[in-house]
Amino acid sequence: MKKLISVRKAIQLNPAQLVAILAPQKVKMLIWGRGAGKSTILAWFMMMMVRYMPRATFILVGNTYAQILSNTLKTTKAGLAIFGFYEGVDYVVGTRAGKKMGFRLPHESPDKYENIIHWSNGTVFQLVSLDNANSGRGINSSGFLSDETALQDEDKLAISVKNTNRSIPKEVIWKNNPYLFSETYVTSMPITKKGNWVLKYEDLHKEQPKNFFFQKATAKSNLENLRPDYFEYMKQSYSSEVIYNAEMLNIQPKEITGGFYPQLNPDVHYYTDHDNDYLERLDLRDLDDRHFNCKQDRDFNPAQPLLISVDYNAGINSLSVSQLQGDTYKVLNCFFVKSPDILDHLFTEKFIPYYAPYPTKIVKYYGDRSGNSKVANSKLTFSQQAAALLRAAGWKVHIMPVGNNPSHIDKFRLINVMLREDGHGPLPRIRINEGNCKDLIVSLEHAEAKDGPQGIQKDKRVETRKTVEQEHATHFSDTFDYPIFSMFWEKYILGANSGDDMPNSNIGN
Repeated sequence: MKKLISVRKAIQLNPAQLVAILAPQKVKMLIWGRGAGKSTILAWFMMMMVRYMPRATFILVGNTYAQILSNTLKTTKAGLAIFGFYEGVDYVVGTRAGKKMGFRLPHESPDKYENIIHWSNGTVFQLVSLDNANSGRGINSSGFLSDETALQDEDKLAISVKNTNRSIPKEVIWKNNPYLFSETYVTSMPITKKGNWVLKYEDLHKEQPKNFFFQKATAKSNLENLRPDYFEYMKQSYSSEVIYNAEMLNIQPKEITGGFYPQLNPDVHYYTDHDNDYLERLDLRDLDDRHFNCKQDRDFNPAQPLLISVDYNAGINSLSVSQLQGDTYKVLNCFFVKSPDILDHLFTEKFIPYYAPYPTKIVKYYGDRSGNSKVANSKLTFSQQAAALLRAAGWKVHIMPVGNNPSHIDKFRLINVMLREDGHGPLPRIRINEGNCKDLIVSLEHAEAKDGPQGIQKDKRVETRKTVEQEHATHFSDTFDYPIFSMFWEKYILGANSGDDMPNSNIGN
């Protein structure tokens, strides 16, 4: 392995990283699989932008501010430490303390430093989230880094970030600078429809090779830093070949045109609505999981109960949170735990801590008939055990009645009519919180359909694999189905009997 010398210490970069940093193009789209070293390469480019352009202003962009704080900032700090740069010494985050420490100031000093990474040579990176239309307003930047680009909206990225990449420094040393107006995108292969726009950069690279660099890499370029059986181990950990191929091998998932939710449309049904005022008040020097709770959400009605829906399995227990708000049914959140964690952990470590600040401690509890089965070594059923945990935490629980599990064709007809939004009776529209429900969205978009004895069926064969990770299988989609069918099936039937058109039940509709 070739060694490169950073400004602080000798390090080793893998072949994919070496190719990326040596590429002369100022616009780079790096689509790398898990384990390929994305955090390290993001830190490398930040380090070099700082080194080459003292006192410049750059942007570090994420899809949501919650994502930036909970993931991007944490992994970037870890990557910088690999190169010998440490918070509180070489840079500070979210504070004006840099000035007192003798740091130089940028050419354009920000009005506030709560969302700023301030380096000792005066270079700053402003944290910009695309779920806040004003996040990038007023910035004159000289380049930007984008983390998890496939999660980002292309138009919002252009308006809030690319539009600011215009500041022309006056210093001679910056002329012909390789990082002036640079755009570096780092992401995994998109596994949802919304992220497919990043793949067009491959065509841009072919059409304009001097301007655009496109690279796909897997962890095979980083084997010296991984366990010897990494790929085989991970292959046994994924719920399907589709997800494994996308996240590990960078193979684009095929579009499922005959899926169980063919009317699901990312441009219509997904939204983000975080309380960025709350997030921006957090002290970036003292962040941990306790700060990321329902206070960061702005899409619930605090005076109404929460609807929770649980799917029970030996390998994974999944839970979605929703709420009916007038004519809109909102899916607010989702959680899961995997073996060896059990149902108890889903509530004591996920739902209850996250919704501890929620003012109306009332839940309506939905599930399928398996919730009536008893927990091992207990006289309680799964739903009774969950209700006991919630009540012990101060929640009032209404376990909603469970009859026979509905047929797949009935669920298919009801849900797709609701998704189609063509005015079918009194049915509400469905909206899904994209920032909180990433795993649920993957589950919905990759839920396939097949013909069964009674018509269309959701293809649940993926659940039979004895794997570790099942959060992208059909379990989450089932938690989506349970309350919707329970709440709206009778309204749908009444509407159908009144003469409204029934939906076409062809799989490819």
